[in-house]
Amino acid sequence: MKLPLFPLGAVWFPGGRMALRIFEPRYVDLVRDSLKQNAPFGIVRIREGREVVQPGAEPMPRLAQIGTFARIVDWDAAANGMLGIIVAGEGKFRLLSTEQQPNFLIVADIAPLPVEAPLPLPERAGTLLPLLQQLLEHPMVARLQMQPQMEDGGLLANQLAQLLPIPETEKFALLAETDPLQRLDQLLQKLSELEQ
Repeated sequence: MKLPLFPLGAVWFPGGRMALRIFEPRYVDLVRDSLKQNAPFGIVRIREGREVVQPGAEPMPRLAQIGTFARIVDWDAAANGMLGIIVAGEGKFRLLSTEQQPNFLIVADIAPLPVEAPLPLPERAGTLLPLLQQLLEHPMVARLQMQPQMEDGGLLANQLAQLLPIPETEKFALLAETDPLQRLDQLLQKLSELEQ
């Protein structure tokens, strides 16, 4: 399966939402095609390199091997010529190979990863619900209109991992975790460390 990619310096999770400002021609084309075909694209963390192509710089960044499917759920055109979009995360995939097109857009051969079964929220994770509600009420997050995942522990962990101030390398380890219960427990451990 071929998938156009939008590499970022940040990790992004299924169940989360993100606002992006689009100004590079390669991504304007990506957004146009995605809207026209109602098709997802991929968001992948940049391990090394830059988000924006710089003249004279190596344009092909090194990418993480796991990414998230992104679907555009809202968009607007700003007065400064930028395009604003909100994307929702729909699932994970593994990169098999990548190629860069002449316009610098990276397209990948990918393998979708299995959809995680819903995880009933364990009692020990009950403290996470008010924390998620508090984060979703922040004005910068509220405009994304993210629906809180109160009954699926895996998606709840994804949303919190997206919103909390955790280093990107640690966020990627959470994204790469295939067991939602392990991800939830790892997040609880990180929260305990943040509180100390």
